[in-house]
Amino acid sequence: MQSVITNLSSLWEVVLAALVFGAGVPAVFAFAVRWWAQAETIDADGRVRRNYPALAGALICVVVIVMVVITGILFTAKAFIAHQFGIHLFGAA
Repeated sequence: MQSVITNLSSLWEVVLAALVFGAGVPAVFAFAVRWWAQAETIDADGRVRRNYPALAGALICVVVIVMVVITGILFTAKAFIAHQFGIHLFGAA
């Protein structure tokens, strides 16, 4: 019974990670695409108007996505990096 309680108490961590990486990252990418599309509009006169808050939001979202991808690659390759170079990322393996 103790192992069932331990497994159920750890279940929220797995559900949170699945929500963040399974739905959160694509949602951030969708916000980036939407804000990027709103960053420049064309008036009836043919002038381009820039929406700097939308552009800043899009760039922040893109930076977050790139950081998540790089962190995921490094986390996947942490044993290789520790073995080849002696650099222990994300704590000792």
